[in-house]
Amino acid sequence: GTPDGHDRAANALSGCQRIILGVVATALAVTMIFTPWTRIVRESWGLDAIPLLADLIILAPFFLSLAIEWMIFYPADCRLRQAAQALAGTEPATPHPMNDAALALAAAKRKCPAADASLATYVMDKFRHQVLIIGVPMSMIVFAKYFTDLFKADLQRLTHLPWAADSLLGIASVCILGLAPLMLCYIWATEPLPSGPLRDRFVRTCKRIRLRYREILLWHTHGMAVNAAVMGFVAPLRYILVSDALLETMNEEEIEAVFGHEAGHVRHWHLQFFVIFALVSMYVAGGALHLVWFCGITWNIDIAKDMEVLQLVALTTLLGCWLLGFGWISRKFERQADLYGVRCLAADVTSCVPHCPVHGDNPRPGLCTHAAAVFGRTLIKIADLNGIPRHAPSWRHGSIDDRCRLLEQFASGGDAVKRFDRSILRIKVGLVFATVIGTIVAALLYGEQILHALKNWTGP
Repeated sequence: GTPDGHDRAANALSGCQRIILGVVATALAVTMIFTPWTRIVRESWGLDAIPLLADLIILAPFFLSLAIEWMIFYPADCRLRQAAQALAGTEPATPHPMNDAALALAAAKRKCPAADASLATYVMDKFRHQVLIIGVPMSMIVFAKYFTDLFKADLQRLTHLPWAADSLLGIASVCILGLAPLMLCYIWATEPLPSGPLRDRFVRTCKRIRLRYREILLWHTHGMAVNAAVMGFVAPLRYILVSDALLETMNEEEIEAVFGHEAGHVRHWHLQFFVIFALVSMYVAGGALHLVWFCGITWNIDIAKDMEVLQLVALTTLLGCWLLGFGWISRKFERQADLYGVRCLAADVTSCVPHCPVHGDNPRPGLCTHAAAVFGRTLIKIADLNGIPRHAPSWRHGSIDDRCRLLEQFASGGDAVKRFDRSILRIKVGLVFATVIGTIVAALLYGEQILHALKNWTGP
């Protein structure tokens, strides 16, 4: 019944969820490595001949364990969200004026009120948002791998490249991931945001910041996700999503703050730089593999020439890059998106304090004081409503407290903002430079094979 008590409860719940998820993931690894389960499914049952079916059956115990976990935590999760809404005074059942967000919800074709979040609905929504979001694209990639492996010898004979099948699989994977936003529109429960003042406000904001998109969607979560998102690398496949719970619990200014943050990811090309990071991490993993192999050849170390050892080295290096490098870059990008959200919100501020760097009596470099305060308040409100402790660290986003303190620092003067902008620029330039170097090295290693294959295709 108190904010401190709510934080302790949120800590306890998230801690238990992490422990149980770790136990389930460990059980999956132990089952696949130390038991004959995969061999039974693939060989004894003969399911390996059917594309994708064996993989899904192998993972079935993991999915069942997740469903059981969600069933166990359902009452606690619902109670925690109700308590958060009571503390914030934003219960959907509380009468409120028909503001722009409420009008949009009332005009929606699908009616998915939070009161309908039964256990079955809760588990299905969890499965949609946490499993299918990854499972559907990955299943399509596994399906493509089945055929590239099936025709691997034919592709090698046709192209004279030993890695032709892997290249074709990579191209298919890129295409599938590029179409993932379109898939998610159907995997999740979405519909176009109804016409009205809220949609008009989003459209005006998009025009002002030159953000092109395919559609603005209302994302139905039965009140379980206070969030927004922008999906898609290119405008024809870019969707802007705002959840029903976000519209139920936030005012228009706070909704625009969340939207501005998501727009910041697009305007600063964060998705594209994540792809560049993935390419750099692959180059680093390949470099580690070649280095170990070269050492094995030079000093005649048999273990360093073993293919399984080399693959383990590459996988370990790749995992290290993502655990350390991706998390650090992602947290930096989140803070840049926070900055963009504040700047986006500042354009609609009509009344501010006299000492504001943007709207005050003495304009100077910095952030709008009112916009920064609204954005910080929105971050705290979203964390509380989603049951996230404010001080809890996050691998990708950082803690809410740290993000709010940084906004306060930025709002106090322009020098901190300039230093931060320069640090982000150095990160992006470094990623591009590493990609260029990696591509040159890869061309030196594999260029001769590619030229030889081209000569065979074109003839003497």
